[in-house]
Amino acid sequence: MPSETVRAPRIAECPLQLECRLSALHGDESRGFVLVDLTVKRVHAHRDIVVGGTHHIDTSRWHPLFFIFREYFGDARPLGRNFRAGR
Repeated sequence: MPSETVRAPRIAECPLQLECRLSALHGDESRGFVLVDLTVKRVHAHRDIVVGGTHHIDTSRWHPLFFIFREYFGDARPLGRNFRAGR
């Protein structure tokens, strides 16, 4: 779905979406890492994860999905692997 403040589209199924602008890149390419400094321009949160009557995220209702080293994790347990991860 279209974003409101940046060109990159959002993923409608994602319950928490941050529209960000790149502020700076820090790192050392020769060592293989880059730190990304972002400025959040707009936050979109599904009403199911927001504390009623506030703008706060209820962390007991939000279950983020992390993609780490070609594997998917959520709630501290593996949820699946990327097709490139092998066995």
